Amino acid sequence: MPKESKEQKIERDAPYDLRAYRPDQIAEVVKKIGVKKTRYPAYKTLILGLMGGVFISLGALYELYIYANPSIGEGTAAVIAPFFYAIGYIMAFLSGSEVFTTNNLSAMSWASGQVGLMEITRNWSLVLVANIAGALFIVVLFFFSGLATMFDQAFIDVAKSISSAKLSFTPLETTIIGVFGNIFICAGLWLAMAGKTVIDKFLALLVPVAAVPALNFQHSTGNIFQFFFSLMTETDTVDLELPSEITVWAVSGNLFFVSIGNIIGGGVFIAIVYYFAFVRETKFD
Repeated sequence: MPKESKEQKIERDAPYDLRAYRPDQIAEVVKKIGVKKTRYPAYKTLILGLMGGVFISLGALYELYIYANPSIGEGTAAVIAPFFYAIGYIMAFLSGSEVFTTNNLSAMSWASGQVGLMEITRNWSLVLVANIAGALFIVVLFFFSGLATMFDQAFIDVAKSISSAKLSFTPLETTIIGVFGNIFICAGLWLAMAGKTVIDKFLALLVPVAAVPALNFQHSTGNIFQFFFSLMTETDTVDLELPSEITVWAVSGNLFFVSIGNIIGGGVFIAIVYYFAFVRETKFD
């Protein structure tokens, strides 16, 4: 019987050890999870992707509420609203839902040669479609709830202002903004995987995810609710000046370029970089 290492003995004697997982251990987990996720049956991927879109949209809905509430000052709202936005993403992650932007980390599994490019493409496509469907479900449900016109339609005004601002960038700028957005999202997820408790994971995700709307970065799943809600509603506010027109064509273009940026940000700058750092064996090791 091989001699037990000191590290194995510590793990055996302290099964509830609260020390964080090491980066190389996280890399192995990310690689294995990527393989597992890309090989889910289509129905499971769609169901979990639908729930991912639902949870992300609930967070975006909460963010709009904070901005639109007249009892909350603009400065206070600007500070706290991004954290309420992050709650939706945290719910999606902790509940095991599928989100397009975090699934970009499965690029590590592809780089390791454990899954094929077609498997990755299939998974990302199914999850993105399901995320869109989940967001649309929440938009329709909220629209018919009668609450969309709360605060004298300030809720709608805020949604349109945010959406219009997101659509005001060039394709290159939108792509770069998407890169930054998913660097934060996937870095937050990476940190969350280092934790061993729900509180660890919650706190690790909270600030990086909140940084995305706070810094005006974008990720495709997070944009969907605001875009759909803006397209579905009309506003009576005559002095609402929007930097760009909100149209189906503009929204489609934004989601395309942000998605490309997200793949680069999460798939390349996080997954591929850490693949070379912790997974791939080189002659220098």
